[in-house]
Amino acid sequence: MKKCVIALTLLLCLTLSACGGETKDEQGQQSFLGKAVGLAEDAVLLKVDGREIAAWQYLYWLNRGWEDVCRQYRSADAGVDWETSVEGGTLAGYVKQQALENTVLYATVENWAEKYGCTLTEAEKQEVSADWDTQAASRGGEAIYLAELAKQGLDRVRAEALAAVSVQYGKLRDFCRKEDSPLLPDDAALADYADTVGVLTVDRILIAAGADREGARQRAAEVFSALNNAPDQAAAFDALAKEGDDPLGARTVTRGDGTLPAALEEAAAMLEVGQFSGILESEEGFSILKRLPPARDALLDGYFDALLLSAAAEAFVTQTQEYAELDVVDFDIGRRALEIVP
Repeated sequence: MKKCVIALTLLLCLTLSACGGETKDEQGQQSFLGKAVGLAEDAVLLKVDGREIAAWQYLYWLNRGWEDVCRQYRSADAGVDWETSVEGGTLAGYVKQQALENTVLYATVENWAEKYGCTLTEAEKQEVSADWDTQAASRGGEAIYLAELAKQGLDRVRAEALAAVSVQYGKLRDFCRKEDSPLLPDDAALADYADTVGVLTVDRILIAAGADREGARQRAAEVFSALNNAPDQAAAFDALAKEGDDPLGARTVTRGDGTLPAALEEAAAMLEVGQFSGILESEEGFSILKRLPPARDALLDGYFDALLLSAAAEAFVTQTQEYAELDVVDFDIGRRALEIVP
């Protein structure tokens, strides 16, 4: 499961884009999404680690994927070809699978929220409801907002259910940081994660080249000598870094993000924690790097996301016959027959 799924789902603010459509009533017992494929939307379509998933929850994500594809093809002034090869399968299969992964990810958050005591309190449920009222007011009133929701196969109950998952996700992230949390990684696990995603925490002594590169080269040699001869090299490095020309101090960087020149990134990656480099020359001058332990605060959110994605990828998913027979081409035909095209 791709990391981008997090950005597209759990970190969303439940944005609702218009795409046309209708619902049977405000409680959405059967929206146009169910009609498009002949599914009862409240019926169980999947189970994720035992959690029952109603058809509407999956169809919401299928609809979003379908809309994205339609928009992309329309921008290219072309008709959708659902048989296009994508990642070893067809475009239709890809859209169906992505909708499944998003559905499983949300269900995993709900399962974890129950497991770790991060379900919503009554006060938080009231906040979700109040946020819905605020959103409705900002869009011109309840009737207008309900019409927007209907265009995505949602009503207020369903929209609040999705919003509640994002709140649970935030609570789980906070829970991951608690000292007694079983989700909190030890130093070794965090270091492994940092290596996996190419994140480095480093400090640097920089002697800027300025107009006199040779003079800077000589000063760098003197600094390196002083560092090597210091009785407390760690303290000496800290002091020399503060006196140097890099004002940023210790920082966590992702390899390839441009924070450090590529040659310096490579050198930093070769260092052990606590070790410092030799003199490294770059366009800006001369650097001596020191590898620091991973910065926990900078890495914990990413670590939690990776942990959650892994759990979702490993979730036990039970598919009903209705899901197995669900075809994106049929969904496309049904949507277009209802004249609901983004």
